Amino acid sequence: MGKFTSIMLRGASIAALAAFAAPAIAQEQADDANTGGIADIVVTAQKRAQNLQDVPISVSAFDDKAIQEAGFTNSLSIGDQVPNLEIKTFGGVPNIFIRGVGNNDFNASSIGPISIYRDDVVVASTGSQIFSLFDLERIEVVRGPQGTLFGKNTTGGAIQFYSKLPGDTFEGNARFGYGRFDLFEAEAAASMPIAEGLSVRIAGMVRRRDGEKLNLYTGDKAIDVDEAAARMILRWHPDSATDVKLSVGGGRDRSDYLENKPIGTINGADLFGYSDPFPNNSNLLNFNGPSRNYSDNVFVNFDASHQFGDLTLRWITGYDKSDVDNRVDVDGGPFRIDEIVFLSHAKQFTQEVELSYNSGPLNAILGAYYFHEKLQADSDADLLGELTFAQGALPLITRANRKNNAYALFGQATYAIMPSLRFTAGGRYTIDKVKVDHKADLIPNYFDPALGVGAPLALVPYAQLKDTFKSFTWRVALDYDVTQGVMAYASVDRGFKAGGFNIGIITSVAERTQVDPEYLTSYEIGLKSTLFDRKLRLNLAAFYYDYTDLQVLSVNKQAGSAVPTLGLDNAADATIKGIELEATAVPTDWLDLGLNMGLLNAKYKNYTSAAIDPVSGLPRDFSGNRMPGAPKFTLSANAQVTVPVGKFETRWRAEYNYTGKKYYNNAEDNLISSGKGYGLLNLRATLADPDHGWELAAWAKNVTGKSYIVDATDTSGFGFVPHYYGERATYGAELSLHF
Repeated sequence: MGKFTSIMLRGASIAALAAFAAPAIAQEQADDANTGGIADIVVTAQKRAQNLQDVPISVSAFDDKAIQEAGFTNSLSIGDQVPNLEIKTFGGVPNIFIRGVGNNDFNASSIGPISIYRDDVVVASTGSQIFSLFDLERIEVVRGPQGTLFGKNTTGGAIQFYSKLPGDTFEGNARFGYGRFDLFEAEAAASMPIAEGLSVRIAGMVRRRDGEKLNLYTGDKAIDVDEAAARMILRWHPDSATDVKLSVGGGRDRSDYLENKPIGTINGADLFGYSDPFPNNSNLLNFNGPSRNYSDNVFVNFDASHQFGDLTLRWITGYDKSDVDNRVDVDGGPFRIDEIVFLSHAKQFTQEVELSYNSGPLNAILGAYYFHEKLQADSDADLLGELTFAQGALPLITRANRKNNAYALFGQATYAIMPSLRFTAGGRYTIDKVKVDHKADLIPNYFDPALGVGAPLALVPYAQLKDTFKSFTWRVALDYDVTQGVMAYASVDRGFKAGGFNIGIITSVAERTQVDPEYLTSYEIGLKSTLFDRKLRLNLAAFYYDYTDLQVLSVNKQAGSAVPTLGLDNAADATIKGIELEATAVPTDWLDLGLNMGLLNAKYKNYTSAAIDPVSGLPRDFSGNRMPGAPKFTLSANAQVTVPVGKFETRWRAEYNYTGKKYYNNAEDNLISSGKGYGLLNLRATLADPDHGWELAAWAKNVTGKSYIVDATDTSGFGFVPHYYGERATYGAELSLHF
């Protein structure tokens, strides 16, 4: 028996023992389990408001207080505190992994198996998925396939962000902060009643910071931050039966790109003999290329619901538009070897209609869904730019467009067989129509127009491609109230990610592949418990994934070629198994404790790539390799002490987040990995005056100044591997006001 299998069995045994022991523990709880202790968190992971502890799904949730204490700044900053969630970005494209299921493609045309939602509207475009966080009610991370209620491209799960809604009275808040590297943060929000049942909430933020690293080539600071965003929500809520919301918002990002330090692979150097003069100092960079991560986003959401007795009709319309201009110096050095400009323009429109029923033992929902997307994704890749075109430089200019129309019908019902036992079943049928056009030309002197731009040479000739994908996904689950405050569940879920075409940066027609849909069947058991008079919330989950036809991007070097090639294909299959634990405790009224832990074993099974290994001359075999973005162990622990000082309140918080070693490619290459596991220590101290509504806080992140790798790219064909490092130690202070 393998070591990890043994750990899995022990974890499952602990969960089972906890379920059997729970009745005795729960008898010690007070009769009124809703007073004091840990506060309830209401989530909508099943398209209806429920206590987190009543949902038979693995969900991590953060309320507004937890979001503030954790210091989340954007949609990608939540990864450290959720078990088995890993997030990185390259070329402005977020790569999100939940339980090892994720997207490792850097092209703007990529589609990940983790969906992001903003106020119940999917944010499909990669250019819109990175946005600032401010004035939020809560965040939900739903793990596992969500193919029934959330639809396609949720093979691994969904992440949902919910804005604070307007209230019936005037109230608001503001926050101002200053920190290391001239960090300046400001945000404000206010709710204002307009008339009876009609109110509006306006919120906005700005965040600016000088670069926290130094570019030796220019002498300038690198990786500046410059973000701004705003949102307005108009709400008409005349009575308990009617709720109409109109949201309009957008964001602007003029930050630098996260630049890298290259590791030379040809006797310690790249193709031109360059080696990093300061390889052991991750804060010193030395690049001459572009570095920008610019984006603009606008969205409009309309959400209306009305209750007719036991029936509720809901109508959700969403529009999203994004424009992205990212410029990346991939080689990270003073030479022009691999510099890329990514330009994308995306528009999407979604429409969802839901009819839900809630009466007696039955809770059910039926719905119809429509999705429309238009994407233009261009890239200008300056490959081997230090050479003249005649010597082999590759000014590779890619132009791609995609139109996607998807239609779905779905339904799910939960029936209480008895007061303590419930059965859930649901299904969704999806039709996905995809049309693309794509070409890749070599244009001599494109990046040196003074030499005279030459006629385009069709490296990958223009083509129009289209296909239709159809799929049925489903869910069955049982959940049982073992005793008061303790619920056990078991579920089987089927999810899928739609098929498509590889229309990114490629150098041959053979790489313009079509991939079939990928499918994942999840088997999960779990336990959710609130114990000891609500002083302990303990949630456990154990899961096994049967993952087939998963879509994988492989970076390879073909025999006889100096340029790495990119292949998107369907790997044969993979198996993933793991355990998650989430615990929150308030043993006294002055101490709060939290612990989140994930164990994961995610490996390819029978995966032979279509690309040829230049050394062996055979197809590359990745069978048995660990999947990218899947560390074996993740941990997040925090402790907060609250001490009254006269009429004031002080809070002292320490947080430690650990991520085990993870790989960034399919080959399980140590050079293209995080190198080893790393832990980050964060601290926060707060002085608050609850009576007058103000708080003054001091904070520090990565207190020990840990140097750690958050991404690495396989460009060994150019003689180097870029290593991207996380933020160095930062600290600051902030003032929060509530009125």
